[in-house]
Amino acid sequence: MPTNTHPSTSHPEDTARSWWALTAGLLLAGLAATLVACGGGGGSSAGVGTGGTGAFAVGTISGFGSIIVNGVRYDDSSASVLDDDDNSSSSSSLSIGQVVELRGTVNDDGLKGTASSISFYSALKGPVTAVNVGAGTVTVFGQVVNVTATTLFSGVADLNGIAVGSVIEVYGLPDATGAITATRIEYEAASVAGFSGDFRIRGTVSGLVATSLGQQFTVGSVTVQTDNTTTVIGTVANGVFVKVRLDKTAIAASTYLAKRVKVKERAYENGVNKAEVQGLISEFTSSTAPFKVNGYPVQLDPSAVYEHGVAGDLANDVRIEAKGVVTAGVLVVSKVEFDNEDNKGGDDGNDAPFEFHGVAACSATPCGSPAGALVVRGVTVQYDASTKFSGVTAANLNGARVEVKAIAQSGPGGTTLLATRIQLDD
Repeated sequence: MPTNTHPSTSHPEDTARSWWALTAGLLLAGLAATLVACGGGGGSSAGVGTGGTGAFAVGTISGFGSIIVNGVRYDDSSASVLDDDDNSSSSSSLSIGQVVELRGTVNDDGLKGTASSISFYSALKGPVTAVNVGAGTVTVFGQVVNVTATTLFSGVADLNGIAVGSVIEVYGLPDATGAITATRIEYEAASVAGFSGDFRIRGTVSGLVATSLGQQFTVGSVTVQTDNTTTVIGTVANGVFVKVRLDKTAIAASTYLAKRVKVKERAYENGVNKAEVQGLISEFTSSTAPFKVNGYPVQLDPSAVYEHGVAGDLANDVRIEAKGVVTAGVLVVSKVEFDNEDNKGGDDGNDAPFEFHGVAACSATPCGSPAGALVVRGVTVQYDASTKFSGVTAANLNGARVEVKAIAQSGPGGTTLLATRIQLDD
């Protein structure tokens, strides 16, 4: 597994509910009819009926053991891993804070599952046009990126290490205005000239026109040009959501040649009935009307349960995890978890945002020392006198199968992790 650090929101298993069991009542014909009447239904071939048996999850990686997404531990030993170009990759490419789409199954307890495929993708990769350390923002391609307490950095300690003109890759969740709440930021190069890859952008197409080369359209503040060398997957039209790989050399002001354009329909696939989507709310008008989470359509069931909040807390740009059953192409939500972005462990150290399960191996500092480091699932985690231990001690940590909860810390080369709690994992 990866050596990179990682973030997300996970909650203690002893407070998790068997929410899959709560979804049985959501398949009532009356509710399905209500969804269709509200415009959430059914004619799309990508929509999912109630007969599917698979599960679908969208969210950030918050830990490994095997892979933890939205608080569920998925066995990824047999999963295929795909990058943003749909090319085969490996689990070593996965890092904490990356956004993924995961397909597979979830156990009835809602706590564990098995992944059949994992696709990871970033929201932006490109040149930095502005940095505001005080406001906690960085701008890429004219698109504002918000940094929170749980945003992980790789290659730099924090925003202070990023300058205008440098190239970064941003993993995160879009809000209702198109701004990105970053879950992970990777420093790529000090300048465009020193960067050897391609740029990337995702968003909604506008201003589409035909040109002598092919097509030209706008995504955010970037003008995208295609020609006969561009790979185009799907039909580009105004209002569709696309992911675009760009040549790094601008052909005009804020205008780039696209190497690949793929239309991305944010819909639930056939064969899936259980789903959980993490993201920021958009198109919200009321708790009784359909809205979207990370661009995916959802509808609250009247009997939905809420964790870390109440129905009145729902609003645009609020970050939640929505879980339930897909019917008529809409996720009917039986449970809403309001994401806690605090980078804290709580009184018992169990509320930290990052989690790892596996066999502990001592790092350079012996595990018996009052402070040191261990490696679990390929990730280095520090511990100190504030770390809570349960069922195991620093002296017998090496070789023990453990569950580690951790918070993020800034370090010279990026984010490091500090364990708030280490306990024997049975």
